[in-house]
Amino acid sequence: MEKINWGILGCGWIANKFAEALQKTNDSVLKAAAARDGDRAAEFASKWGFEKSYGSYRELVDDPGVDIIYIATPHSYHFAHTKLCLEGGKHVLCEKPFTINARQLKILVAMADEKNLFLMEALWSMFLPGIIKTRELIEKGTIGEVASMDVDFGMNFPYDPKHRLFNPYLAGGALLDIGIYPLFLSLFLFGKPESLKAHSLLNENKIDLTTSLITQSKGGTICNLTSTTRANTPVKARIFGTKGNIEFNNWWFTPVDITLRVDEQEDKVLKFPPIANGYEYEAMEAVRCLKEGLTESEMMPHSFSLMLMEQMDRIRKITGITYPKEIESLDRPYGWDEIE
Repeated sequence: MEKINWGILGCGWIANKFAEALQKTNDSVLKAAAARDGDRAAEFASKWGFEKSYGSYRELVDDPGVDIIYIATPHSYHFAHTKLCLEGGKHVLCEKPFTINARQLKILVAMADEKNLFLMEALWSMFLPGIIKTRELIEKGTIGEVASMDVDFGMNFPYDPKHRLFNPYLAGGALLDIGIYPLFLSLFLFGKPESLKAHSLLNENKIDLTTSLITQSKGGTICNLTSTTRANTPVKARIFGTKGNIEFNNWWFTPVDITLRVDEQEDKVLKFPPIANGYEYEAMEAVRCLKEGLTESEMMPHSFSLMLMEQMDRIRKITGITYPKEIESLDRPYGWDEIE
C-alpha cells in the first residue's frame, strides 16, 4: 500500500484534531468523512480537504476507496462503530477508551483476528516521543530505582447532565474520559499493578466526578493517580527515583517539555515539539503498520489495550461506577439501531 486512504467516522472536536494531524502525515489521503448529519459531514470534509462526505456511517464503510477508518464518536458507541467497520472489511483506529468494558474489546479483537484486519486504540499519548523517552530513561536507570509517581488530570466542568462527561448513556465520568491517562502512564511505565486501591466520588447516576487511585507495581513503585471533573489541577506528572526525578510540564499527556533532574548534575530540559499537534504520531503508526501488512501495532498491542480496559473494569467494581445495561451490552451494541 503506497498511500493509505483514511475515513473519519464522527465529525466532532476530536475528529477535527485528528484531521489536522492527518494533513501532516506522509502517505495519508483524506478520502471521506461521515456524520449522521450530512450537512455537518460535508462542512467537515470541506474544511479539511476530504474528497467525499457521507450522511451515514454505513455509506462510509461501504466506500471501496477507504482503507482505514478513525472512529471519533462518544465512548458508548465505540463497540458498535468498530464492529460495523470490521464487518465491512475496514481497518480501524478507534479513539480511547476502546470500549466500555473488556468483554466488548475481546469480541472486537477476535473479529479483527478472524478477518485479518488492523485494529488499534487511538490513545495518542502512548505514541508521543516525550513519553516514550521517559520510559527509556527509567529502563536505563537514569533516575535510579523509581520510588513513586504522582499524576493528575483535573478540569472544572460546569455540571450539565447532557454533556458527555455527565451523561451515563455517553459513558460519562472522569475515569473513562480523563482518568484513563494517568492510569495508562502507570501501566506503560511500570506494568500491571500488583495492588490497586481506588476511591470515587459518584453522582446520582453512579458515574464518577472524581477518582483517585494508589497502585503498587511488581518493582515496588507506588503511583498516586487522580482525575476529576470538579476542579482545575496542575495536570502534571512527576516521577521520583533514588538518583533523581523526571517532571513533565503542565498538560503532561500532550507534547510538552520534560525536565530531567539527576543528583549533582545540572537540570536538563528535554523538548519534543510536535510535527502537527501530537495526534500525527498515532496516525503515523497506523500507516506504518498497514504498509508493512501488520494487523497489530507493537507500540500499542491489543494486550495493552485489554490490560488497560481490565484495570478500568477493576476500578469500576471497587468504586461502584456503573453504566446503563444498554451500553454494556455484548449482544446488541449500543447505537446499532441508529446504523440500521
